[in-house]
Amino acid sequence: MDSYFIDPQRRRAVKVLFPIHPLTITSDCFGLRNQLKYNVVVEKMDLVNLIQIRLTECNDQAKMFIATIDNNIYEKIRHEQSLHVTFQGFIDHLTKILDKCKKEELHMSLVKDDSVQLLQIYEKSSFKNLTHLFLQIEPASTETILFHINQSLLSFQDQVANSTAQMQKYQQELNGRDDSIHRLQGEVRMLNNKLVEQENMIFNRNTEEVNRLQQTIKHITESKELEEKRLKAVISSMQEKVDQQNKELISNSDRFLQEAKRFETLREENIKLKSHNGHLREEAERVKTELHSYQTRDGRNESAIVDLRRQMIELQSKLKISEKQKSELEAELEAERNICQTKKNALQLTTDEIANANVVMSNMQKEMLKLKNKIELRTEIAMRQEKLIHEKEREYNELQDTVKQIQQEHIKNRAASEEYAQTVRRIKETSDAIEEKYRKKINDMIIKVSHNQNTEPASVLNPQWPNRYLKPHNRIE
Repeated sequence: MDSYFIDPQRRRAVKVLFPIHPLTITSDCFGLRNQLKYNVVVEKMDLVNLIQIRLTECNDQAKMFIATIDNNIYEKIRHEQSLHVTFQGFIDHLTKILDKCKKEELHMSLVKDDSVQLLQIYEKSSFKNLTHLFLQIEPASTETILFHINQSLLSFQDQVANSTAQMQKYQQELNGRDDSIHRLQGEVRMLNNKLVEQENMIFNRNTEEVNRLQQTIKHITESKELEEKRLKAVISSMQEKVDQQNKELISNSDRFLQEAKRFETLREENIKLKSHNGHLREEAERVKTELHSYQTRDGRNESAIVDLRRQMIELQSKLKISEKQKSELEAELEAERNICQTKKNALQLTTDEIANANVVMSNMQKEMLKLKNKIELRTEIAMRQEKLIHEKEREYNELQDTVKQIQQEHIKNRAASEEYAQTVRRIKETSDAIEEKYRKKINDMIIKVSHNQNTEPASVLNPQWPNRYLKPHNRIE
């Protein structure tokens, strides 16, 4: 039966149940224990109940043990060891037992009892080892050993041939990868040169833009300082004029109040005289003389009223002058607004130029991202080939450092453009704040002048004044 497994014709029907695997087997010979590595394999003859367990020492292929089991031998084993399965069940359990030996849950040993060699499969326990199975095993014949050694040599030759072909394939792939690496390195050098040129162009362009923006900001700052000085001078002169007019209005108001008090006392005297008119009938002559004196006094009052009318006309002329000055101030304010609008337009043009520069920067950033994606793709290829091209790592690291420096320069340029945009925004906010400040001052002055002009006629036009002495006047809104 052993010859079945070394017959070339019958070898075609051999099926491997447990492929070759090295297991540790304890050898017990005359009380001496020794642990050795054996290659264990289980084969079955197809369509026949015949299996063979083969043990080959790893360090010595000539040392081989074989256990061949057919139906008769299995019946004997089943009777001796009280097994409860059929031959096919025995095969299944045997493969499971060998898998457990592979996991070191069970252990194997070779025990020599008299002239018989036994293969024992057992489970270690702290109290007593539990034997699961033991099989009679015999040393293999020289013919069997030579056959399996020859089979191993043939398989080794096939493996060597396959390895040689695979090595040649790998060598060709390495040569192709070296060529592609050299080509990619040339492309990276070209990209680096292009990046340097583009960086120089961007730097020169940004430098020109920055210089031009600095000149524009300088001119705007100087013009704003000049405008601020001129506005301060105009406001100070207007303030002096307003103070002088306020003083004149206050003095005229005091004089009008005194005249009003005097006329009030005269009116009270007239009322008293009218109340005593009945008592003075008896003294008609005396009353006539007093009436003549009163008439002369009325003439004086008429002259005083004429004087007051003349003063009122003067005040109205002064009000017209104030209105004319107000219109001039409004015209100057409108001119200032036009100047501020021109400055806003200039700032808008500057902002548009900065936006165009930002668009150019964004386009350059997109190009940089495309180049970065290409470099990352080639970097991934280089990382996959890292085990085979260790000598190329230094050049790749240098290229990566160059890309990082370019990215840092790009970030610096973008930060600089953002700072310029913030500077222009602050200048615009400052100009708006100055314009709002002077607009509020001029509006406060106009409201103050209008309030003073509205207050003075009200003080002159006393409600107790006779209606025949009042004239309509223009109300200033």
